[in-house]
Amino acid sequence: MMKTFSEFAKTKLDSKTPKYQQLINSLLADIEMGVLKTGERLPSINEASEECYLSRDTVERAYAELHRMGVITSIFRKGYFISGKPAKMKTKVFFLVGKITESNKAIFNAFVQSAGKEVVVDIFTYNYKSENFREIINSQLGNYHYYVIMPHLIDENEENLKCLKKISGERLILLDQVLPALQNTNSAILSNSGEEIYRLMVENLDIFRKYKALNLVLTEEEYFDSELITGFRNFCESHNFDFHILDGLEGETVEKGHAYLTMEDTDLVEAIKSAQIQNIELGKEVGLISLNDSCYKEILAGGITVMSAQPEQIGKKAAGFITEGKRQQVHMPMSMILRNSL
Repeated sequence: MMKTFSEFAKTKLDSKTPKYQQLINSLLADIEMGVLKTGERLPSINEASEECYLSRDTVERAYAELHRMGVITSIFRKGYFISGKPAKMKTKVFFLVGKITESNKAIFNAFVQSAGKEVVVDIFTYNYKSENFREIINSQLGNYHYYVIMPHLIDENEENLKCLKKISGERLILLDQVLPALQNTNSAILSNSGEEIYRLMVENLDIFRKYKALNLVLTEEEYFDSELITGFRNFCESHNFDFHILDGLEGETVEKGHAYLTMEDTDLVEAIKSAQIQNIELGKEVGLISLNDSCYKEILAGGITVMSAQPEQIGKKAAGFITEGKRQQVHMPMSMILRNSL
């Protein structure tokens, strides 16, 4: 029995992945690494079934799928052989996010568009719960070529790291948040939002000087990096601004002489409505900034200033890791687009 099947028989099978798919993955990996050579004969279905402790139907299904992909060929009365042809299959990508937010949709859509038609992407959500995070990943191990994961609100504990380490480094791409224990072992797109928001506010200090107080409006609806609060507070304290950190704007009124940085679009709308009711002019008597851009913010209320983590660029860059076959660690800076609201 050839090495591939002997090693497969010794492996403790992962119950989450169908056995026929595990056999396919094992054969594809050995073909890719040159362990199995073009023209080499595979064991018969009965031989493989006996050696790997698999049912005959399981082996037959695996061989049929490999034959369909063009990886192996069959010769009447002689058996199955490695064809030497590349697999006729699309690249499958697992894409895991906490929730489907506007920012995550922008990243996902840009990723799909940039990856092209030969890449199939399935999106999953774990609702910011660690147990869901681990369960979803474990259930999909071996089913995808690449795993793109946004580990928002996932602690760097032993259980979560053990789960992620089951994915080989060349197949794992982390977005937006990095886990230091995994740094430099996989591809990642990193952003230090605390440093970035501080930098953008310093670069536009003269504009912020128009206002006597600055307000950071938080949300429970969308994920935001807690470092944003640190960067905002450091800027205000370093430059002697009065500041407030607010828990949403529902039922609140905006005040003259204040500027508001909103995390959530519903709070942005509340701020605009409050200003209109009080006949307060945006950009002169009150300032508004929104986190991340969208097509309507350019024209909403005469134009909304945005601080953007550049989600479209994150999606494009992540797709490039796959299409170019590179493992990289990339820092993605935030940008600021000034419009009439500030």
